[in-house]
Amino acid sequence: MNTHKKARRNATTDQAEPDYQPAFEQIQVRAYEIYIRRGRTDGFDLDDWLQAEKELKTSRPESQSVIGS
Repeated sequence: MNTHKKARRNATTDQAEPDYQPAFEQIQVRAYEIYIRRGRTDGFDLDDWLQAEKELKTSRPESQSVIGS
């Protein structure tokens, strides 16, 4: 087994971008959009919040990317 390739691969993954944390207001707006899209059904506020947070974390806008990456 070639340990140099393994070390290089680990170094690359260790330098991944830090987790993007959307602003509270961004999550709030997206959660409200989800609530509206679902037909304004009450009782799913936590689900909406978590879905909004997940969507925003995975669809990070390019303008918010880390400089130099």
